[in-house]
Amino acid sequence: MNSFNSGDILFSFVSIFGLLFYIAPIIFIIWFAISTTKQLKMQTKLLEEIKESLKQ
Repeated sequence: MNSFNSGDILFSFVSIFGLLFYIAPIIFIIWFAISTTKQLKMQTKLLEEIKESLKQ
């Protein structure tokens, strides 16, 4: 016979979803920081190119 009852299975799913609710914001913050940093680097490069073209 199956040693798990429906309460054990439900509790395990709730535990997994609870863990995802803790991990998802951390992943989002890391993604946001990386994408913002990339965007700022591209913007800085563009501004340096504009500055150099204005000097000439």
